[in-house]
Amino acid sequence: MIQSFLVSMHLYCMLTLPIYGLLRFLWMRKRPVNKQYEIAMLLFFCFCISIFSQTILPEYWFENGHIVLQLEPTFLRHNFTPFRTISLYMAELHGPIAEIAFYNLAGNIILFIPFGFFIPLLWTNMRSAWKMLLLALAIPLFIESCQLFIGRSTDIDDVILNAIAIVLGYIFYQITQFLRKKVVTTRESLLK
Repeated sequence: MIQSFLVSMHLYCMLTLPIYGLLRFLWMRKRPVNKQYEIAMLLFFCFCISIFSQTILPEYWFENGHIVLQLEPTFLRHNFTPFRTISLYMAELHGPIAEIAFYNLAGNIILFIPFGFFIPLLWTNMRSAWKMLLLALAIPLFIESCQLFIGRSTDIDDVILNAIAIVLGYIFYQITQFLRKKVVTTRESLLK
């Protein structure tokens, strides 16, 4: 299950990296280059492509040399009742679908933490808690809204879990910034 996601994510990243490299080169041509920033931007780009490939693109396969998109769902489930799916999966963590329950809960959280970390790291104008809280709601709402139109299931609990994850990522960003400042202050005081 996880292996197929990783292979798919890797494939999409490899396909889009040349385009990213060319566009980034053209954008940065006459600007000073900060290597750490560019590495963080590249990692964030790969992360976004990975999430995009798993959440917004419709299912597809190759048939007789053609790409077939599955826009008509074989099984479609929409949940607009908060905590319904979360409750179901929590109850099943020790039941017959424990693995599916765990991967759904953990995946919806772990996969979205980087949004909360990278966005304020890369864009200084996005470092306020209010802006990040709005983004924590906007990003998963956008993804789930897109899924309504591409034959995928939509679940308000995914929005809740993804938003929690983005807030956790932002908290992690704040902690790392606090620790970085402490280290710099300590280093400066030792050098005096």
